[in-house]
Amino acid sequence: MKLCAGLIAASCGLAVAAQPAAQVYLVPAREASSSTPSLSPALARLVLLQRLAPRSQGPSLRDADEQADIAEAVSALNRFGKASPPLFADDDNGEPSQLVMMLDGMSEEQIKDLGRALGTRPAFTIPEPPSAKAHDELVKVDLVGTGATNAGDCDMQQVANPLEGCWKGRRAAFAKFDVNKNSDIVSKVVQRLDQLSKLAKIGELETTLVLLPPTANSRPWSDQPRELRRRQAEQVMTSLDKTARPVAPTSSVAENLILYAPGARIASCFASEDSCIKATGNCSEHGSCLDRYAGPDVKDAGTKCFACHCLSTRSEAGGLIHWAGPRCAKQDVSVAFWLFAGFTLALVGILWLSISMLFGIGQEKLPGVIGAGVSRAK
Repeated sequence: MKLCAGLIAASCGLAVAAQPAAQVYLVPAREASSSTPSLSPALARLVLLQRLAPRSQGPSLRDADEQADIAEAVSALNRFGKASPPLFADDDNGEPSQLVMMLDGMSEEQIKDLGRALGTRPAFTIPEPPSAKAHDELVKVDLVGTGATNAGDCDMQQVANPLEGCWKGRRAAFAKFDVNKNSDIVSKVVQRLDQLSKLAKIGELETTLVLLPPTANSRPWSDQPRELRRRQAEQVMTSLDKTARPVAPTSSVAENLILYAPGARIASCFASEDSCIKATGNCSEHGSCLDRYAGPDVKDAGTKCFACHCLSTRSEAGGLIHWAGPRCAKQDVSVAFWLFAGFTLALVGILWLSISMLFGIGQEKLPGVIGAGVSRAK
């Protein structure tokens, strides 16, 4: 009986040991080390959250498990997380967008084929990855809590392009695909690798690929209670809502208005007035959405291009403020600049003419009357 129990325990241990590890790739790839490091699911979760979260809203030490080593967590974030912004940067415009793509249910052969297509070693691995149920919980609770867009229902072409409408104007997105339910998803990812690499080279998009094999483990990504993590995610999303600029409802679609961070990209044209109002926050209340092509000379009545037409407002002090930009959220200082530049150039010109006039007078010869009164030395 004891022999049978020992054999069962040994076989279970061999089965767990035979399970492939999850592999995580970064595009662009970081400097390769001599060996591929391994991270626990809890540390890997922190890295994913840090990559998706906006600046100053990333994971903190309270998001780590109690038994996690703080020094190891900080090292993992510095090594595999997104780069820290410049010290005096005031917005996210200069930072690349972030995409986290999870492929669940991949076979060992599929993981190897995708690794060969990437042409590099994984940034790190996750031994004994969590269960498929834990993956769904990670997406619904943790990744959603970062405020990033869930692009799991979009086509791969839209997922791989941060300028697509699937991203909803945000700077971060994530997508989880089940290979068993969508058998051609791996080939679609391979087809987009060249595009992802080009976007990474120009600093437009950084991609994190998480290749998850099927597993018999029942462990979660984090040992923190689900309800605690949900409350933390709600706190993050609440702080993001407070950061967004409040917009007063001015139309019938105002109650469904979606506010985005200031660093989000705005399309140059919108197909309808409602989509323009939603994406721009009604032009930040500093203008209105108008059709650029509207007019009696337009031959194609079907051509629509709605964009913000910025207006001027009065400040509390009574001064006139001109607005510009795709959202009419930037103050137009061109008038003040040209006034200052023109006054400076005029002042420099007057000074130059004065000096030239004085120099010219000094070069003139003395009149003859003055010269006659000067006696020649004997």
